[in-house]
Amino acid sequence: MNSSKRSPVRYRFRDNALIPTPRLLLSVALGAVVTLAASPAGLEGQAAGIFYGALATLLAGEGFTLLRYGRLDLSRESAAFFELGEDNEVTLRVSHPAPYAVRCVLRDDFPKGFQVDVRDLILHLAPGEKGVARYRARPHRRGRHTFDRIHARVTGRFGLLMRQQAREAGEEKRVYPRLKEVRKVRGGIYRKQLLSEGPHTRRGLGRGSEFSHIRDYVPGDEPRMINWNATARMNKLATNVYQPEQGQHVAVLIDCGRVMGVKDGELSRLDRAVEAALAFAAIALERGDQVSLLAFSSRVLRWVPPGKGGVQLQRLVEAVHDLEPEYVESGYRTVVETLAFRQKRRALVALFTDTGNLTFADELVEQLAVLRRRHLVMTVTTEDPLLERERSLYPRVEKDVHRKTVAQRISDDRSERLRNLKRRGVVTLDVPPGQLAPSVIHQYIEIKNRALL
Repeated sequence: MNSSKRSPVRYRFRDNALIPTPRLLLSVALGAVVTLAASPAGLEGQAAGIFYGALATLLAGEGFTLLRYGRLDLSRESAAFFELGEDNEVTLRVSHPAPYAVRCVLRDDFPKGFQVDVRDLILHLAPGEKGVARYRARPHRRGRHTFDRIHARVTGRFGLLMRQQAREAGEEKRVYPRLKEVRKVRGGIYRKQLLSEGPHTRRGLGRGSEFSHIRDYVPGDEPRMINWNATARMNKLATNVYQPEQGQHVAVLIDCGRVMGVKDGELSRLDRAVEAALAFAAIALERGDQVSLLAFSSRVLRWVPPGKGGVQLQRLVEAVHDLEPEYVESGYRTVVETLAFRQKRRALVALFTDTGNLTFADELVEQLAVLRRRHLVMTVTTEDPLLERERSLYPRVEKDVHRKTVAQRISDDRSERLRNLKRRGVVTLDVPPGQLAPSVIHQYIEIKNRALL
């Protein structure tokens, strides 16, 4: 894919200008050859006059028709919003009034940093025909981005001149996090997993579970789940099925500090955290829970009060779509104090952060212990692919041995911090970056089905 380079301002005077084509330059060169060929006979003057006179006539006619009929009607169409790291289709529509066929080249001023699959779009249009050209743009960063003008070059019927023009088509486009897992949730893919069915589901009777329905007994069901009244009525074993309690509280905390700006491929840790946090919020809202959100660095950046339903999900998407990492250390104490003030009821608190931050590891553990007094706390982190590569490195020279040893030591320290959190009653989720969003959904389902909250 190609990256964007906007047209420099100094070239914009060329808009609505007539530009010579390679065919015209070739014709001029051909005229020189004809003139040279006629020189032995002393007819170079006549040959040049006839050739260049005819060429000038064609040029004048082509210039006139291009100025009269060469103005194109240009417009752009695309989705209401784009998604980060995904190919998003952009459509350019063009129509022309010329009574002859034209060839036009379109170029769109897409936002700087976007990648596109094709830069110049070429159309051949019959007289009066309307054309459509499409390209795919891949955003590199969440937030708001601006499309600028649409540029076009129309070639005349003889192919000697092009008319260059530009259409003002500025528009702002929002780039959201990837919403693939959110769409899965909204489509009901995870709905069945939220019902406590089957012999492998661990139940927490008397801890907020709600009765759902009765089904036939299957081997492995717990005897205490058997509904004896229904069994007598149906003349076969029947089992009660429970579902997780609805209307509980979920608080999503997103760390936007320095360490979250580290990139893994095209996406940063914050990009993946935001994507996973929205998926987590979507599954909680699907279950009827009330979800709030707090984004922070050394200060509180965003706060969305608790809410329910699809409207709340849209609020969350709008609140986080333009979050950027700030190059400061994360203030865990600040976020805990803020949450204590704003989240009075017991909640499942999901902290999307990086536990590999050695500098503030002790503060993180201390503040999570404070949260744990009232809430069920879960930390959501991603493994470091670079660290894993260094650990699995086969040492060939002494330097490789040192790198592998250091990587192993860092990995062991990280694992010990996670174990320490678990010992303190914190639910920990630490998975490869590409598995974060689906993994956090399954973790929520497990918590609800076990009635831990």
